[in-house]
Amino acid sequence: MDRLTVTRPVIIKVRVTEKYKELLLQRLAAAIEEADREVQRIEFQAKRLSGDKKARTAPAEVEEIERARREKTDARERLKAQYEAVKLLPPGAEVIQGRTESLVELGIGDDASELNPVEIVVEEGKIVDLRKQG
Repeated sequence: MDRLTVTRPVIIKVRVTEKYKELLLQRLAAAIEEADREVQRIEFQAKRLSGDKKARTAPAEVEEIERARREKTDARERLKAQYEAVKLLPPGAEVIQGRTESLVELGIGDDASELNPVEIVVEEGKIVDLRKQG
């Protein structure tokens, strides 16, 4: 066997522009609104259960509702923190958008640095740079 095809990590980065920042902020704002609605729905459900004197609410059910409320509230707070962080991103900054893998063919005597991760930099929907790490 003289050649071997293996995978290597690929990091996809986006170069921040005002247009990208605006799009990201819109998406985060929509996600925050959705999280707000979920928290309100859970709080309404909790009030309905606690106000229903005829029904015997099991402690496990109350605990489950409280756990769901905490999770949704925490998620909403994380989204708000992300929103604030995005507002502070300077134009030209590069943020990781995702990760994938690529195939690379190697053979005896090849440079082992071919196994190092590579980066794809995208700006305004176009690939603007390909980089090797390491």
